[in-house]
Amino acid sequence: MNSASYRYTYIHVKARHAAQSLPMKPKLDIHIRPTSSLSALELDEIWALTDRYIDTNRPYFERKLQELPEIGLWRVRGGELAGMVSLEVYPAERQGQTATIIFTSSVVTDERFRGRNLVLKTGLRLLAREKLRRPQARAYWFFDTFSYKSYLLAVRNLGDFWPRRDRPTPPDTAAFIDQLARNRYAEDWIAGAGVVRRSGQKRLRSTTAPIEEKLLSDPDVRYFESVNPGHRDGDMLVCLAPLTLRNLLGAIGRTHVAR
Repeated sequence: MNSASYRYTYIHVKARHAAQSLPMKPKLDIHIRPTSSLSALELDEIWALTDRYIDTNRPYFERKLQELPEIGLWRVRGGELAGMVSLEVYPAERQGQTATIIFTSSVVTDERFRGRNLVLKTGLRLLAREKLRRPQARAYWFFDTFSYKSYLLAVRNLGDFWPRRDRPTPPDTAAFIDQLARNRYAEDWIAGAGVVRRSGQKRLRSTTAPIEEKLLSDPDVRYFESVNPGHRDGDMLVCLAPLTLRNLLGAIGRTHVAR
């Protein structure tokens, strides 16, 4: 057994033992780091978790991971990896002003720790950091997803987000989404559909977040299914939300409840 295989096996065994000894609702710590700082052991941990939920190959996954400059790691206090999110914060022009874009992608969360609003908590930390640097700049959360669960994170926590089922995206917002998406996804962006074309190398495993019949009673799940019918094959819906205080008040309250 080579060293990489040994590390991978060790991480799986360690995770099983940790799961058996976890308290009912363990404390989680959020660490935002440069992606380039990840060690070989940390990359093994990230891959072991990702491989449980995402159908992809490791070289492709790690190449995409390294394309974004920062990563949020969520750990049980004491060490076990609970999840991660890839991050990039950058400026973009909107209506003659410079806005701050907080982009999130490649979210993976151990199912035992879902419902803790970890993406929102991480985003709020980044927002606080960026407001210290550019206090007057408007900020936006920009993300892509092939999971209805990630889409519902915006639906359940934010008042303003796009796209949504109850009203059309305003033309100026649609133009801004198109601008951001063209710059990020190039020819893979399907503007008329609002989705990113599947890569053929990454999709959810069939057991990760299936849209079962009973879920279709939720109008927001039905909407996600209707605007992104190719999500099972890896097509990603692109979403945008303004990070204003008014829009975030509910989310801030929920992040304290879901500790």
